[in-house]
Parts: sequence; C-alpha cells; structure tokens
Amino acid sequence: MKRKLIMIATLCMLIIFSIGTISYAVSPQVQANIAAQDNFKTLLKSINTEYRDFYFTTKDEVSKAKLGNPIQWTTIDINKYDPSIKISDQVTREPFYTYPVIAGNNVITDFSIILKNEEWHVVDFGGALTKNIYKLANENNFNPGDCFLLNFGGDIFVIVNKNGEEMAFSPYYSDQNAGLKEKTLVNSDIIKKSFMNKVRNIQEKVKQGNYKTIGSNEALYGLPPLEFKQKSIFERLSIYFNHLL
Repeated sequence: MKRKLIMIATLCMLIIFSIGTISYAVSPQVQANIAAQDNFKTLLKSINTEYRDFYFTTKDEVSKAKLGNPIQWTTIDINKYDPSIKISDQVTREPFYTYPVIAGNNVITDFSIILKNEEWHVVDFGGALTKNIYKLANENNFNPGDCFLLNFGGDIFVIVNKNGEEMAFSPYYSDQNAGLKEKTLVNSDIIKKSFMNKVRNIQEKVKQGNYKTIGSNEALYGLPPLEFKQKSIFERLSIYFNHLL
C-alpha cells in the first residue's frame, strides 16, 4: 500500500512538472525570446562594415553583442482612461517586446519583436530607447526589469515600479503644462495629468475632424491592437525543444 502511494505521488509530481514545463515553453514570452535570439544571431552575422548604422562603435562590440531582458509594450484605450486608477491596472499588454542590445556592460541599441499572424517578426534594430531606460534606472536606482513601455496617444512612456511606488518618464515627450520634462522620472500623478491633456487634445481634434477615432488604434504607431494568437501548442513545443538542442 505504501509503495503504491509513493508511485501515485511520484506520478502526480511528474504530471505537475510536465504541465508546468509545457505552460512555460508555449508562453508568448518564451516564444518571443526564442524568435528574438534566433533572428538576432542571424542579423549579427550579416553586419560587416556598416556596423555603425546599428549604433555599434567597433566590430568587437558586434562580436560581443547579446540581448538583455525584454521590456513589454502596453496600450491604454484613451476612451476608457481613468486618472483615478493606477496606470498599471489599466494597460493592455501586447505581444510586442523591446530588448536592449548589450556589449560588455554597455547598452548599445534596441531590438524589437512583434507577434503578427501567428509569427514573431523583427520590427526594429536600432534606436536608443533601452539606452535611455538603463541610464535613468542607474541615475534613479530602479531595476529596468520593473518597468514596461506604454504607447499612449502616439507617444512613448516608461512606467516604473520603484519600491512599490508607481513612477514614470517619457524618453522623448515633454508636457510643460503637466510639469513633465523628457528623460525625467516623476511620480505617476504628473504623468496622469499629461495623459489627460493628451486626451482632451485628441478629443478636440476628433471634434474638428482631424481624427476618425480615439482609443487603442491610436497606439502602437497607428497599428490595430495586437492579438496573442500563436501557433498550435505542438508547433510551439517543437520550436522550444529545437531551440534547446
């Protein structure tokens, strides 16, 4: 009887472990990481004398380059935005990730990947978005892993969880009326004021006929909302195990 119970317990543990492994392997985050790593290696091999076009300063940096941890993109439907609610509680997470390209201890540039039609596609290799994030993180003592990217009304914001407090900054956007200066970490109240200014501005443009709609379609550079529609579980498992080999 005791032996039978041990066998049942062992079998249950194996089943739980298998389910956990499968759930992990087929998740969008893991599938995105696999696609990003594979595409990044291929693109690096194609870089020759034009390495400066990709923000590298030497060929040695190219040979040492690797991807850091991804930062996920999110959106907020402007029609439903509520300044009384935490920003992080209103966002819709998208199958869209930007990775820092790192050589040594330096962030060189960005590498972005997006899910479309069940396939992961590289949409950007270049820019200084993650470089700005890591610089602000170092200056303000927060972990880049504790933030996410938000495209609100066509502008980029970085929402940060610093010791449990919601803070934010914009790498490229300033709003003097809200007290927001680009590349400056502020509390979320200032960002919310800026969001409301953007909402009122867009609503006014809609009245004037300059915008057809406001909401999620305004985000992500004018693209429609993205779907987490991936390949079948079996295809994703195959991709995962092939990547491990």
